[in-house]
Amino acid sequence: MKVLLVHPRLSVKGGGERVAIHSILAATKAGHEITLVSEEFDEASFEDFYGYNGLFEKVNRSYYPPFKPHLGPRALLYQRIAYHRVRIKRIVSRYTYDILLSTQDIGYVPSTRIPVIQYCYFPEYFSHLQSSTSPIWRLYYRPASAYYRNRVRRVRVFLSVSDFTREFVQRTWRRDSLTVYPPCPVEVYSQLDRMQPRENLVVTVGRFVPEKRFHFFVELARMVPTTRFVAIGSLPDGTSAYFEQLRRTAPENVSFVLLPLRKAKDLLGRAMAYVHCAKDEHFGITIVEAMAAGCVPIVHDSGGPIEIVTNDVGFRWRELPVAARQIVKLTENDQLREKLSAAASARAQQFRPEVFESEIARVLRVS
Repeated sequence: MKVLLVHPRLSVKGGGERVAIHSILAATKAGHEITLVSEEFDEASFEDFYGYNGLFEKVNRSYYPPFKPHLGPRALLYQRIAYHRVRIKRIVSRYTYDILLSTQDIGYVPSTRIPVIQYCYFPEYFSHLQSSTSPIWRLYYRPASAYYRNRVRRVRVFLSVSDFTREFVQRTWRRDSLTVYPPCPVEVYSQLDRMQPRENLVVTVGRFVPEKRFHFFVELARMVPTTRFVAIGSLPDGTSAYFEQLRRTAPENVSFVLLPLRKAKDLLGRAMAYVHCAKDEHFGITIVEAMAAGCVPIVHDSGGPIEIVTNDVGFRWRELPVAARQIVKLTENDQLREKLSAAASARAQQFRPEVFESEIARVLRVS
């Protein structure tokens, strides 16, 4: 079977790109011929970042120049959608495919008679609609809403990254979907020394962007000054005013590490806890990675992380003082920390890449 995988922005290097990686692996292992559609990106850097050298050797690639706004920041959403859609449409119309698998935004799905499978996270523009009370913003996004609903009608099968997203798809688009949890690289942490003592260290991981709420992590460190806090992450465009502000305002017990997580995994192996500050996150792959490394997860009580962190493997919080008390509890009770650490590590195994690949292969087979 000829599979067209549409993922226009592989340069983002987030959890969605890991979904694309293992979708490629699932398709090739099942014997399908796969073509990847994306804007141009640095393949070597991508493979190094994720640790998958030679990933694209068995993949047909159809790349096009990266998007650049011609109207400045005005109507950026519409410029981006139009740009990618036109180029993807050209590729789709040029060759014959049996199925189209979209692992990024549904807005990039072209009009086509090819059966479409859409892996759904949480459409970006809806977060603005829900949080903004400005009539101007609502008016701005109205055409986008109509366009997205048109794309929804062209999708045969919806896959959701979590039950949280599945409920959103049902509520907003009136479509059923299948929850397929994303692939989490838990195997990377199997070689960590489980016997080494845990340090009085708390970590967090993510791209240094405001929606990840690293400023909450900084404030939490201020509340627990006797504990060391380390934020591991990457900058989306190499520079970030938000990141510089974090560094300026952080107390002395906070440090920042600009590395891919797989190159900083020893920090997770030494940390006693992992704190996740993002609100209403659609899933949280880094939470699972930290759990696989034996960190006790302390996550915001919202979104997909609720499905990962059950009461027997870690803590959830809505107010920072609660999270601070949970950290202190771990520092004062080694027996509790060891119990939760073991449970978290076992729970993480349920999100192995093999589980995801098996489900994607099944969906491709029956679609």
